[in-house]
Amino acid sequence: MEIKKEDLEAIKKTGESIFLNEIKSYYLLGNTNEYDHFDPTKIDINKCSDFDKYKYACCLYAGFKIAENEDYAYQNWKSCADEGQTDAMIEYSVYLFRENRLEEGFKMLQTAANNGNILAQFRIALCYMFGYGTNQDEKKAFKIFEKLSAENYPNAVYMLGSFYISDNGIFVKRDISKGWELIKKASLGGSPFAQYEVAIQMCANTPNNEFTPEVISLLQSSADGGDLRAQYLLALAYAKGEGVNADIEKSMNYLAQSYEGGFPLAIELMEKIKNSISEE
Repeated sequence: MEIKKEDLEAIKKTGESIFLNEIKSYYLLGNTNEYDHFDPTKIDINKCSDFDKYKYACCLYAGFKIAENEDYAYQNWKSCADEGQTDAMIEYSVYLFRENRLEEGFKMLQTAANNGNILAQFRIALCYMFGYGTNQDEKKAFKIFEKLSAENYPNAVYMLGSFYISDNGIFVKRDISKGWELIKKASLGGSPFAQYEVAIQMCANTPNNEFTPEVISLLQSSADGGDLRAQYLLALAYAKGEGVNADIEKSMNYLAQSYEGGFPLAIELMEKIKNSISEE
């Protein structure tokens, strides 16, 4: 399994699925240390606070310290959302998007965004960018990214940089230097999308598209942050031993993550592997 320049270009071309995955991804655990001391088995769902009810639903969905129950998780998120809990609105909007109830999902996100939730505002901008649950309006998306960038929200800084790099020609004057400056800033701020782009740029600037330790480190941080492209590329790297020791188990783990996120190239590769196994 060889990593070539064509592989890098193909990955970049399928980038849109990354952002749709962002809209359809759950917030869930890991956003607060309170989960370390949170015991869902001791929660009285009829008497607890809305925030504990929200965390209880997250535990239900993830099967964290309690038996997994997605349907009951959705019910509790919906209840919390109805009470005005913006994090729950984000979680339930994901359910609506996955059920192809796009307009309802957009309205749910819009309510959370209007109540000041930054993640919801970012996802609303992505919806405008791709016409997901609403009319496509890149100018509206740009304005939101611009606002959130001023508040140093890393993923928005990355998206703003992407606008300056692309040849839009309508409401953004192309400025590659400014665009890369923003993307590098976003990478340092922890944006997995930006970390992927910086890693690819570093790789492309080596004589033979080398996966240096710096490139691998950025890709791993990006993959851990949920970037499906980085997960796919690390699957290739570990399969070939490119910049890392060859490790088929790690390769398949990264490939599975990218595949489950719906990344087209990961789906294509996984199908080839499945077909190869069935033929044997």
